[in-house]
Amino acid sequence: MEQIKLSENLIKELQNVLVSIDHRAADPYIMVQYLAATMGYMVGRQDIPISRKQEICEELNAFNVHVMEDIDRTIQKQQQASQEAFGIWKPGDN
Repeated sequence: MEQIKLSENLIKELQNVLVSIDHRAADPYIMVQYLAATMGYMVGRQDIPISRKQEICEELNAFNVHVMEDIDRTIQKQQQASQEAFGIWKPGDN
């Protein structure tokens, strides 16, 4: 699979486009339904055998899970670091 450039800005821009068409896409779950349907639509339109289309969809789904897990790990590390960095010092504390 090719390398892509994923960023918060890209996600926000995609969501803005979808919201301009359907205000309900402001909801992240509606937005991802559009993205999933778009993926299926684009793969479905390719002039290749259905078995290859299914293979592509399986690969894309695995990639989707990989990205989701990577983002989740990053968020967990950030939350853990912020919890460790927070505290209240009182005189006499060592």
